Amino acid sequence: MPEELIIESDGLRWHHFDDPEDPELVVLAAQYQLHELAIEDCQNTSQRAKLDDYGNHLFFVFNTLHFKEKEEILLIGKLCIFAGDTFVVTVSNGESRTVSHVRSKLKAGADVVRPDRLVHALLDFVCDQFQPLIDLIAEDIAELEASILENPQPSDSIRTFGIKRVLVSLRRVAAAHREIVAQLLRRSPPFVDQQFNLYFRDIYDHLLLALELIESNRDLVLGIIDVNLSATAYRTNEIVKTLTVYATILLPLNLITGFFGMNFEPMPLLHDKIGLPLVCLVMLLTTVMVSRYLRTREW
Repeated sequence: MPEELIIESDGLRWHHFDDPEDPELVVLAAQYQLHELAIEDCQNTSQRAKLDDYGNHLFFVFNTLHFKEKEEILLIGKLCIFAGDTFVVTVSNGESRTVSHVRSKLKAGADVVRPDRLVHALLDFVCDQFQPLIDLIAEDIAELEASILENPQPSDSIRTFGIKRVLVSLRRVAAAHREIVAQLLRRSPPFVDQQFNLYFRDIYDHLLLALELIESNRDLVLGIIDVNLSATAYRTNEIVKTLTVYATILLPLNLITGFFGMNFEPMPLLHDKIGLPLVCLVMLLTTVMVSRYLRTREW
């Protein structure tokens, strides 16, 4: 899709590009004096969330979240925003859910008359994605915890480490957006209208809550990893213990049969009629005695 002019009014013009390589972006950059470094950041495939001040405009990078639950993979996209006194330019790599959401709100009658209000609408939708994702991860953690306590499997360990990686990435993104809001609130001269500060503070509070929940879930995941390792070690110990018991019972029998299996002619009881029954009786008694001894030691 070529350049789209979403808002055109006396106080605000909102241009959107869904292709960072669009030649029209270069033309618009010259018109609004957008910095070349910011244009280069738009074209980079990966970029962390940040806020840069270029004097006549601010440059934002917001990270969008896409979670693949089955694979336990968090895909992090980006939305670049140039915000001046009377204009906003957004750039995404392909269709943006954030831009589509705000565009639908405008069609429904939402009043966006200043750049700070438009930036708030975009940032608010981006940050609203944290809570549902955290709730989804919390459900996965509860399911994993129950599975490991009942019957730990090797696949549980792989899934646990996958969730841990997702939480680490999620924490990094949430912390970066929190820093963006903090910079906006303490800028001088202010970008955000003083009467509109409360709305950005509300986003800041939501991000703080998200970070706390992420840390809590991360602690739970670390606890699950410890429990899984302990359960695996316990199962290994039980297996070794069982094998040791069998080996201890069979050792005297092997000793007896090995002794009488030697190829020497003058062996005791070799030609005696009661030799075989006597040896079998000794082996049976030895097995019973060793078993009773192990049982009394609670092995």
